[in-house]
Amino acid sequence: MSESQWRPVRTCAECGALLDGGHPGEARLCLDCFDGYLRRLDAEFLDSFGRLGARKHIIVAEACLKALVLSDTPDRKLLAMSIYEQFIASAADLLAVYHALLARSERPVMRGVLEFQLDRARVIDFFARLASDGPREMLDAAGLPHAEQVAWLHADLDERERKQVRAALIDAVADLESLVAFEEVGEQALVGAAQRLAGPMPVVDQTGWLEGRRIDAGQVAAIALGASGRQLEVNVLSTDEETLGNVVDGIEIMTRLLRNLIFAYVSLHGDGAPYDAWRRA
Repeated sequence: MSESQWRPVRTCAECGALLDGGHPGEARLCLDCFDGYLRRLDAEFLDSFGRLGARKHIIVAEACLKALVLSDTPDRKLLAMSIYEQFIASAADLLAVYHALLARSERPVMRGVLEFQLDRARVIDFFARLASDGPREMLDAAGLPHAEQVAWLHADLDERERKQVRAALIDAVADLESLVAFEEVGEQALVGAAQRLAGPMPVVDQTGWLEGRRIDAGQVAAIALGASGRQLEVNVLSTDEETLGNVVDGIEIMTRLLRNLIFAYVSLHGDGAPYDAWRRA
């Protein structure tokens, strides 16, 4: 008797729908029921992420920046590269949450965040929205009101909570406006990162052995293969403290923006529902 003949029929534990073949240890829920389960976790997931995980990259970047002072040249270059990596990771977290909020009516926010992959299209779309729509419209698309609307919203918030949400929205608008200053470097860096995340990108302190690719003493280089597989791409980055300080400032802006987006969204969508109850008349 073949395996297909004796394998027991698997059904969803909630709705009874037949399940596709899978491993015995997998959850016995169909995709729709599992998404329903994820939606019930959305608010708690976002709240927990905003309180802790969203702070990870700024904490690491600030520690690296402080360590630069007492480090020798090789270590400074490694610390500098770590700061640039935190910039990319911080931006990826911000874009993951923002795009998940945009698609909240189609899929659970938690699924949107966990399935997110940084790619060229999403990076360009984010900065294009920022340039064309502006901060207020970007927040509206993510399910958030304007700060001046908070006072009369039909939401279960007391006066203190309304003030906190209003402050978070005001800061979010200001931080989105600040990101315009990082558009050129941010978009280029993130597009490049999105194209290379699938493979290794070794860091080197000298490139004299590459014809025409010598770098200065205060620079560090990351090497990757081009898309064709027939070209070397050398990404040269500065280890100057002022430059790295500006990069850390960018990480701080994105961290604060991410946490304020999450705080305001969870405050107004406490049950994790994808619809914006605050919009009702």
